[in-house]
Amino acid sequence: MHRVAGAPRAVTVSRAHEPRLAGVAILRGWLRRWSARRRLARDLPFMTDETLADVGLSRAEALAEAGRPFWQAGAHDAA
Repeated sequence: MHRVAGAPRAVTVSRAHEPRLAGVAILRGWLRRWSARRRLARDLPFMTDETLADVGLSRAEALAEAGRPFWQAGAHDAA
């Protein structure tokens, strides 16, 4: 705990919650990433060959990526 500047000595602020907040932020990041992967996997089989070529995937690669579990990073996944 630390003393709040200008406050009476009895007023303190606990920092015990900060590690939990960091954990929540990490979990939110994972959930956002997994949700994006799931949406992409759902949409890949319906993309045109031209769209797939624009993102650097062949039809076979797109189908392989679509079949991959959303929690596993793909070959083209940066994170």
